[in-house]
Amino acid sequence: MKSFNITSTIPVLIFIILCLTGCESTDTVDDLFYYNNTKNFDNINFHKSEEYVNTRLKRVLLLPFTIKTHRDKVVNEVTNAFYIELQKSAKFDILVPQGFQDILSQQQDIWNRGLIRAETIVEAKKRYKVDAIIFGTITQYHPYEPPILGIKVGMFSANSGNIMWSSDAIFDSSEASVIKLIKTYHREHYQKHQSLYDWKIIPLSTKRYAQFVAHYMVESLKSKKTLWETFFHSTR
Repeated sequence: MKSFNITSTIPVLIFIILCLTGCESTDTVDDLFYYNNTKNFDNINFHKSEEYVNTRLKRVLLLPFTIKTHRDKVVNEVTNAFYIELQKSAKFDILVPQGFQDILSQQQDIWNRGLIRAETIVEAKKRYKVDAIIFGTITQYHPYEPPILGIKVGMFSANSGNIMWSSDAIFDSSEASVIKLIKTYHREHYQKHQSLYDWKIIPLSTKRYAQFVAHYMVESLKSKKTLWETFFHSTR
């Protein structure tokens, strides 16, 4: 009597299951490959001060992001993406000034170098009655596939002038770890089979890609956990 070797039949069974389930299993295998064979994306640098943790913010001014080149479309898309994600946090009201040409806009270039003048904070508090002000700049931008988006953002207290939160990262979709994160974001925020492109619809759209980037950067502000812990639990 021949012995039955169950171990040798496992690959055959897996092959049959994949053939029967069709294209859905291709995505599943693809996901498993990225989850098991690539490192997690952990390249977001962020810092939250004790002042932020201990301060109840009511109104925060979000200034339009800046970029060295004249690209109004990406500036609007990134600013709007962060506005939406910050609003989702429900921790404070977000105010975006419209059509301003004043001392606040002139300070954006200074933030690029990591400094903010005290008069800028005073002006923001006086004019907009806010508790904090957020500056942001687009450090890298490549709109074509594979897209790249680098962001540097900082929140300054309107009372002390100190930085309460800062975050910077570069999301390069040619990296496997970023693709893995895109798939996680798509699974959690998009309806299944919403598009024929599946998760690929995100890197195909600069607007969607900006929303994806803003989501994970704002997570560092919303959560008391570290970014790694937040991402780890989201992919379990």
